[in-house]
Amino acid sequence: MQLMSIEDLAAYLGDSKRTIYKYIASGDCPPYIRITAKNIKFDRADVDAWLESKKVYPGPGGRKMSDLKMAGNAKEMIKNAIRTRKLPWSPRAQAVLKSAEKQARKDGFDLVGTEHILLGIVSVKDCLGAVILKNLGAGAGKCAWLYKKQCKPSGQDGAGKAELSDDIHDVVKCAYEQSSEWGHEYIGAEHLLAGILLAGKGAGSQILTDLDITLDKAREETRKLVVCPC
Repeated sequence: MQLMSIEDLAAYLGDSKRTIYKYIASGDCPPYIRITAKNIKFDRADVDAWLESKKVYPGPGGRKMSDLKMAGNAKEMIKNAIRTRKLPWSPRAQAVLKSAEKQARKDGFDLVGTEHILLGIVSVKDCLGAVILKNLGAGAGKCAWLYKKQCKPSGQDGAGKAELSDDIHDVVKCAYEQSSEWGHEYIGAEHLLAGILLAGKGAGSQILTDLDITLDKAREETRKLVVCPC
């Protein structure tokens, strides 16, 4: 159990403490433990589950994804949103991005590429993206082997935070499009996988090609695992 204070929750959601107290007063908030009148704790798992149920992303006002009007030239907005987790990403998709950033730094890369997102997906073993790849015969071992073969990581930790490559912008845009096409109101690891295939850029796309993972195969497998109305 990872407990969060009012201050922690405010920082996580990008809201003020006053707004969090308003959520509590209205009853529209995650389950909490009231230790004293002013000492209230939230379980991180409950917070993430609440965000999933509300289909909102952490950010001022808690706007829904359907309210987000993304202009075609909003490249920097997308990049900044990814970094601060302000898109409606599921907890597992957030874990994928965190793992991708860690992998890029660990291997001495200054940029997070599609190959790192792919490795991030297979590293979060219970995410739908990893399950889809495993069902299609592309487990973590195969992806890692091709990654090392094609990208030749240095093995020396990079200094500072790895930046997001231009290819990641395209992947996220495609993930959004796929999520909308499937009638979903969140971004999960399955959408990121489809995004890599749709964008068709970077070493991540090449690794999937070498593994004979096509967009049609990924979409078909996704429909077996999650409701896709469209």
